[in-house]
Amino acid sequence: MEILDIKKITSSWGIGIKNYKKLSERATLIVTNDEDKFIIKRKDNLEQFNNELKLISHLRNNNFSTQIPLSNKQGKYSVPYKDSNYSIYSYLEGCTFNTEESLNNPIIPRLLGETIADLNKIMKSADFLSEYPNKDLYKMVYGFAVNEISKVDISNELYSVYQELEEDVKNTVDILPKQLIHRDAHIHNIIFNNNRLSGVIDYEIVEVNVSIFDLCYCTTSVLSEVFSKEELRGKWFNFVGNVVTGYNQVNPLSANEKESIWYVMLCIQTIFMGYFSSNEDI
Repeated sequence: MEILDIKKITSSWGIGIKNYKKLSERATLIVTNDEDKFIIKRKDNLEQFNNELKLISHLRNNNFSTQIPLSNKQGKYSVPYKDSNYSIYSYLEGCTFNTEESLNNPIIPRLLGETIADLNKIMKSADFLSEYPNKDLYKMVYGFAVNEISKVDISNELYSVYQELEEDVKNTVDILPKQLIHRDAHIHNIIFNNNRLSGVIDYEIVEVNVSIFDLCYCTTSVLSEVFSKEELRGKWFNFVGNVVTGYNQVNPLSANEKESIWYVMLCIQTIFMGYFSSNEDI
């Protein structure tokens, strides 16, 4: 996105642009003439965006910190531009923790666990679940991921392992409670300022799934980033323990949920393996 595009989009909000920085394919940081900061996001699915607005309103009503979309001069939260739609969000002061400090500082995983627990408790109370995709974790693994992995694993070594695990995975996952989850609760979507939560961002792929998915997703996302570094990888177990402890103190886990953590982590990693199995570069 070029500066001319940004100016045309932000004119609907009456915002003058001084500078900008591309953050991702969908998000751009903008700085106004008054040094205020905002985030522009591309929205390809307006129905999904309307669901996001409803969820953010629910979180805000329950005093949970999150990024807020702003209404423009016409009272709308998005504007059409070229082949998509765009919205503007408030900027959250602070930063995300990186993987190394998350593994070396036991305070950080507890903060992460407490934050995800708070988020999950509030999302559980939402009464509009029917508007979101309802996913079956067992089917995501054995109806999709394992089949994709077997296409590229010529030895079938992994396939035989998954065959041995299938009954345990199904029996474990099927009894877990389900609710609305963030689905992308990695450390780079949780922003802190001096160890105080500024907010959780990015609710584009919210879905109904097992309650502990977000907890497990946060821990496996860190492992994925440090797996090639043996020293950091060895610290991951303590990190998991501290995240789970922080979560459990705010949103107590049942015995079944505690026993299922490894299985849910395995399911998450398997889905990633299946999704990326056709990518020859990785």
